[in-house]
Amino acid sequence: MTTSRGPRSAPAAPSVPGPGPAWFGAVMGTGGLATLLQIHAVRVPGFAPAAVVMVILGWVLLLGLGAGFARSVARAPDMWTSSVRDAAMLPLWGMVSMGLLAVGSASFVVVDARAPALSTIAFGVDAALWAAGTVLGLATALRFTVWLVTARPDHPLPTWALPVVPPMVSAGAGGLMSRHVDSEAVRSVLVGACSVCFVLALVLGGAVIARTYHHAWFRTPVPVELATTTWIPLGIVGQSAAAAQVLFGATLGGVARAYAASVLVAGAGLGAYAVFSTIRGFLARMPFNPGWWAMAYPLSTCALGSFYLDWDAASVFTVMVLIVIWSLCAVASVRAIARARAA
Repeated sequence: MTTSRGPRSAPAAPSVPGPGPAWFGAVMGTGGLATLLQIHAVRVPGFAPAAVVMVILGWVLLLGLGAGFARSVARAPDMWTSSVRDAAMLPLWGMVSMGLLAVGSASFVVVDARAPALSTIAFGVDAALWAAGTVLGLATALRFTVWLVTARPDHPLPTWALPVVPPMVSAGAGGLMSRHVDSEAVRSVLVGACSVCFVLALVLGGAVIARTYHHAWFRTPVPVELATTTWIPLGIVGQSAAAAQVLFGATLGGVARAYAASVLVAGAGLGAYAVFSTIRGFLARMPFNPGWWAMAYPLSTCALGSFYLDWDAASVFTVMVLIVIWSLCAVASVRAIARARAA
């Protein structure tokens, strides 16, 4: 999928692609941060207005990147074909799916808390983005699975988790939506669909992540230029912890909490590895690329899972770290784009 010149080498120049799927990590991270700022607004002064700002930024990024990519495809139709057929680009559509889901969920959470009169509209928008994101996520996950089975690649990378995480995000977001559905029949169908997404993502994600880490730890370290992608597998850890409690907390409360606590504690080891890899990358002076945003959304899912476990201190601390990471990625993105345009 992606080639490298060695674990200790770094590209000579930063890679700054145009608007498109590669940048949707920024949409995901912004949407995830908006949700967390709102749910912790009662605990931390300033989080409430910041959540509104993040939702607005999330929509600006979602619409801006979507329009920019559509314009690029109109000029060069082959770009669309390569983005869905190229094994290196296919996982990026997982980020598009999660971007839709993250912004939709954040919009409802923030609007419902800040402007209840508009909550029905916000719920409709959330439902529409959930449907679009879920269909896209399932299609991407299944298409990527077919590629894994048929191509049998022997060079697993953390980016392989991108196309298998979206169904888990759909499970969590859909489970939260089900709490606001009046019809018992519709709620049952929604919870059933989310449960299928949960199991599918857990099976595929577990297999992909296990193979990825086995390769990275025992065969070939993750290349320096991909150091930040080691955060991606944390997305399925944190999101599954949140989804388990949202979906099954009412009927299997003890089991759901035990599962969430177990995966978050186990995920701490993966988080330590991600921190180590990222520090190694920064020390090697890896240039900026949109992959830096891979640090944001996975961390936000861990904060969300902690919140549903009532680990409020851990969740708030994680949000504080996330704010720093989001700011770092935002500043680096603006600087890289400015340099690219100047060049």
